[in-house]
Amino acid sequence: MSLISVLVAIVIFGLGMLSIASLYGLAVPAETANEETLDTAALGNQFWAILQASPQVVSQIGAGASQTYTSATGSAPAALQPWLANVFNTPSMMLPGAQVTITTGPGADGNPCNVSNPNTPLCGVTLTLTWAAGKGGGGTRTQTFQYQVGF
Repeated sequence: MSLISVLVAIVIFGLGMLSIASLYGLAVPAETANEETLDTAALGNQFWAILQASPQVVSQIGAGASQTYTSATGSAPAALQPWLANVFNTPSMMLPGAQVTITTGPGADGNPCNVSNPNTPLCGVTLTLTWAAGKGGGGTRTQTFQYQVGF
């Protein structure tokens, strides 16, 4: 009788361990997705710091314009080059399959983007980060940030 009790206990314990192991497979992708979302928040804050330090970046992009970057090299303004290197090349922060879109447009007050004075533009700026979620799997994710420059 005690041998049967021990066998039943082992079976119940084994089933419990299998169910815990199956939950681990669900937790790892969620952790990766959370890490990527935190990285986008940090990248958004870095971009905001660049806009505050160098508002002429908005003038270089243009009024009512949209620029998309898929690598750190290219026609990006010089002030954005180190930031784009973080997005595309820095292993601890890079987003897999990333695409960065920066759009200038009307501000929160509805006035059109004004870059007539390159050093003090008055614009709304939208930063959109798109990447392949889950470090290569899990579909495409997008994070959008809205900024006001010169208001």
